[in-house]
Amino acid sequence: MTTRRTLRPSSSTRPRPRTARIYLPHLTGEQAWCLAAALENAARAIWRAHGDAMADYQGRVHPNFPKPHDADCFTDLKPHEDHNDDFPF
Repeated sequence: MTTRRTLRPSSSTRPRPRTARIYLPHLTGEQAWCLAAALENAARAIWRAHGDAMADYQGRVHPNFPKPHDADCFTDLKPHEDHNDDFPF
């Protein structure tokens, strides 16, 4: 008589956690730097425009999640102030 083994559900039947992914082609050092600078510039612009609301939301929903180290300096800027976001591209 053979024993019957119970099978564990395969990993394909379990829901995978959703994560944001960006697939990039191979970049040169200059291209990688420009992309990183552009993404940092975009993050700063979002914090400038929506920083107070984002900080309130984060405090309610994710109180233990640290905010970006430079978030405080962007929430008090006005949109018309010069904030030195010039990049050479």
